Amino acid sequence: MDEVAHEAGIDPVAFRLSLLDGAGGNAGSAPNSVGGAHRQAAVLSRCAQKAGWGSTMPKDVGLGIASTFGQERSMPTWIACAARVRVDRSNGHVAVEKLTLVVDAGTVIHLDSAAAQAEGAALWGLSTALYEGTEFVKGQPKDTNLDSYRVLRMGQIPELEIEFIPSAEMPVGLGEPATTAVAPAIGNAIFAASGVRLRDLPIRPEAVRQALAHQA
Repeated sequence: MDEVAHEAGIDPVAFRLSLLDGAGGNAGSAPNSVGGAHRQAAVLSRCAQKAGWGSTMPKDVGLGIASTFGQERSMPTWIACAARVRVDRSNGHVAVEKLTLVVDAGTVIHLDSAAAQAEGAALWGLSTALYEGTEFVKGQPKDTNLDSYRVLRMGQIPELEIEFIPSAEMPVGLGEPATTAVAPAIGNAIFAASGVRLRDLPIRPEAVRQALAHQA
């Protein structure tokens, strides 16, 4: 989505919003998806506002955004995520400075529990975006324990800002939906910071270094 917007010379947020008209198959239906794509547009607009979309970033710092829904199409949880990252051009390291998420999960019954679910899911998304992954050797996973399988560390947790859209609609799921928008937001932020596109996960420093070298 971001790549199409840039190719067309349109702001990525404006491009997405132009498509979220809530018509046809995206109109939504009772009881779980009343409002359809209009609710997706609402979380995207609010997330962009909260994250400071369009503001000037320092050198090698970029802001990327992504929007999606979790669960099934008939029972969506609307999510938007903005990621602010810093790219170290000398070694390819990507530091995620902040994740901003806006969520529409219908009626939120217990806000603290809902926030905990979204935080955990977002950090899982960050972990899979930058660190997690293994190889299969002769049909078996190469990494069989956490001493070699890399995951997000406590010291790498960025600032998190999570907001729920007030709603009286049907409550839907929160176990995993916040995971889905994090990796694309980070990928888009890396492009904004450095001008390179990474399309494979995890996005490790070596891949960033190689992409930057080809750019030069």
